[in-house]
Amino acid sequence: MDALFFLLIFIGFLNVGRIFTKNIWDLSFSGPVEAFVFSTALGSIITSLLITGLVFTGQVSSLTCWVLLAILLLSGIGLWKRLWLERFKTAFSSPVFFPLSPLKTTAQITLSILILLALSLALVPAFATDALVYHLEVPKAYLEAGGLVNLPNNIYSYFPQQIEMLYLFALALGSDSLAQLTGLGIVFLLLGALWQYYLQNGSIGYAWLVPLIFISTPTFFGVASSAYVDLQATTYVFLAFYSWENGCTRKQPGWYFLMALFSGAAVAAKLTVIIILPLALLGLAIHGRSHKNSGQVVGQCLILLLGSLILLLPWLARNYYFTGNPVAPFFLTFFGGENLMNWDITRSQQQFQYYSSFGMGHGIKDFLLLPINLTFFSEPHSLKFDGQIGILYFLLLPALFSLNRKSLPMVVVFLVLLVFWFIQTQYIRLLAPAFAFLSILLVKGIEQGVQQHEASIGKKEKYFLTLLLALGLMFNTSIIFKEWLRIQPLPYLFNQENRDQFLTRQISAYPLYQDTNKMLGGKDKVLLVYMRNLGYLMDRPFYSDTLFEAHTLIKIIDEGVYAEDIIIRLKKLGITHILFNYQFVFGESSAFSLGERAILKNFLIRHAEQISRKNEFFLYRFMLDLKAGNPNNTSGLLSIPLDH
Repeated sequence: MDALFFLLIFIGFLNVGRIFTKNIWDLSFSGPVEAFVFSTALGSIITSLLITGLVFTGQVSSLTCWVLLAILLLSGIGLWKRLWLERFKTAFSSPVFFPLSPLKTTAQITLSILILLALSLALVPAFATDALVYHLEVPKAYLEAGGLVNLPNNIYSYFPQQIEMLYLFALALGSDSLAQLTGLGIVFLLLGALWQYYLQNGSIGYAWLVPLIFISTPTFFGVASSAYVDLQATTYVFLAFYSWENGCTRKQPGWYFLMALFSGAAVAAKLTVIIILPLALLGLAIHGRSHKNSGQVVGQCLILLLGSLILLLPWLARNYYFTGNPVAPFFLTFFGGENLMNWDITRSQQQFQYYSSFGMGHGIKDFLLLPINLTFFSEPHSLKFDGQIGILYFLLLPALFSLNRKSLPMVVVFLVLLVFWFIQTQYIRLLAPAFAFLSILLVKGIEQGVQQHEASIGKKEKYFLTLLLALGLMFNTSIIFKEWLRIQPLPYLFNQENRDQFLTRQISAYPLYQDTNKMLGGKDKVLLVYMRNLGYLMDRPFYSDTLFEAHTLIKIIDEGVYAEDIIIRLKKLGITHILFNYQFVFGESSAFSLGERAILKNFLIRHAEQISRKNEFFLYRFMLDLKAGNPNNTSGLLSIPLDH
């Protein structure tokens, strides 16, 4: 059913988007693929705004989301028949897959395989960490509350929620698999946009290489079907650039409206791409200066700023209402707000230092060594970029020397995005916006290099280039396939295992999350300590710390060594249970001092009861109204020092 709902959602996106691109702005498209990509992407932004409206008015529910889907589907009845007969019929009769050529056919087959693998991963239950921590957890909380709700223990909930509103829409209609499919659908729009953009100035055989190179990047493929927002933000970044180019060449003001909305949506999806706003302003200024039309440039810049504010203002207002800081959890020194959420200036500075530690240096030499370091030294789940790009980009880098001056705007955008990424936090998945442009530039360089040296290139050179591409793709896809085999989605898809069995294979702590949901009541609240804060798995109230997961417990322990003091602090927070990872609390990897461990151990012995244990994970119930050594006496608290 999720696959059917996925199709209905994207038909709805297309319908509402076409109302603007066709009926209001009457944009001219180069073909049906371009019309589909831009209209559907615009429809996703409009739908996100509508869901945001439902959330802020307290009207979000499964019923209202079904009504909204029906409205989206009905809005395109007048357009759909004409679009199908006139556009898609032409599209399928055009030689997209024929005539056959070794390069094009190989690229199509490989891309199709990767798409099928991605779909299979999107159809299984969500298990990726960030998805469960906030990309799905925040929408789930809004849906359960029927509207906007403050989540002070999760600082990520204060980020703009552009894509998360689409995930909320999907959760209201189906499951987390539908949310993953929705996110993957936005990625498919990016692949279509890359293909169509290249096709306007290059050959169709090479055009298929562009989306293939991008999606065959192991880390990008890994997050494509995981209900993340990195590639979705990349989609909007690229479409903003694409809209700017179309506005410059096709002389239609509607393209600048699209550019403004895509730029704002990119930032509202991922704050780390905020550099797109000054880049967009620079592009408008340069184009206006070359055409000596300063008045028009001012209007376009105002449209850009207004379009961005439309998408960002609701979330800034939400932050101000809950914390007094419109840009929470940032700039606490200037705007304050730390007293109204489980975050403070000290942890904010520590977080910045932690993020800055990713990568392999921030100097000029380190920047020049990026191709080597990213290719050969990056590692998943480590400070060395936390991911893999494979070897294909490195093998194709010489192709950049064949680019001509027409590629200069794209080269500038790529370099700005790369430098901005380099100086902030060097996660490989945050490279996606820059590498979308790099994929086009590499293929352009290959094709232009072949054309420039066509007379001197023989069969041996062509075979060498083909071998180079094949080796790079085989290496990248082997990493992807190895990870796919580790996940093993097929047993779940073919009903050989249920949801719980699949998640138990992927998440070692999942059985204890299940026990917590079964054993705790609605009035209980559990403190999560080094449980990765997988809030989406929790059906009971919980208290947690973002990033520094032992902060609250250490604070409770360090503020006093008497049992009565600890009990008072637990009661103040409403905490009745604790769920923790033994290795990071009492084991060799403990973040606690010896004294803190001794105090906690004594307190658990005297004022808590173990009610579940699975592997290294423990669930305890606090007995806060009982005297130690006398479980039947509830007359008062016993003040005893808990020795270090």
